[in-house]
Amino acid sequence: MLAWTCIYAKLNHFRDFRNFCDNGGDCFAITSISASPTGGILHARGNPTDKIGVPALPPPPPPPLTLTPAVPHLSEENLQQLAAARTGGRKVRRAISVASFDGWTIGVFAALTLLFSLTDLPGLFVGLGLGMIACIELRGANKLRRLEPKAVRMLVFNQIALGILLLAYSVWRIVVVMKSEGAYAAVGASDPQLARMLQPVENLTRMISLAVYAALIGIAVFAQGGLALFYFTREKHLQAYLMKTPAWILAMQRAGITI
Repeated sequence: MLAWTCIYAKLNHFRDFRNFCDNGGDCFAITSISASPTGGILHARGNPTDKIGVPALPPPPPPPLTLTPAVPHLSEENLQQLAAARTGGRKVRRAISVASFDGWTIGVFAALTLLFSLTDLPGLFVGLGLGMIACIELRGANKLRRLEPKAVRMLVFNQIALGILLLAYSVWRIVVVMKSEGAYAAVGASDPQLARMLQPVENLTRMISLAVYAALIGIAVFAQGGLALFYFTREKHLQAYLMKTPAWILAMQRAGITI
């Protein structure tokens, strides 16, 4: 009795599968059924190529799409505008290169001045002043690279400040050298004969010191003054470049793109 009950249950299960197939489900077609009355085992045979009462697996998901950014296309007119901008901005780019080089050079001299003036208070002030001027110079170069008109005047006044600093330091050192008794005065104070022997060396040392500070005055006046004048004359070139260059090229340069 138990075996026939199991067969009846299997037949009901098979009928459910048939209803699933009739309703459009994916299934293999079952061609025959055999049952064992004693074992309660239900066997189903079918064509492997046909459908059976097992739902089909869902299709695999499609592979993710890889979006490639579109490459901007430049027309012949755009290429001509870029070439004209490169030619027209040559003097502005030269000013940027000069300002960058000058800023790093001043920074190196500021570091050396601070290193060799640890026990000299005036030397420390000069080193700090040179460091500030170097930072302003590099900042002005970056502003000029972004085509900001105010950068030109910043560089001009920065060179004037550097010239005044070097000029004031040199004049002060000349006054100190002229008024001092010399490095060998204390040595020759106890021995007049030794003092007479060291007098030519003392005079030579004094002349070398005066020559160095006089050369520094010349650098402050001519080099820094000339560089300030150079920056001042770049303003008209920058204004002309801003007026003639298309807006899309200016936007690229202000965003940090070199043309």
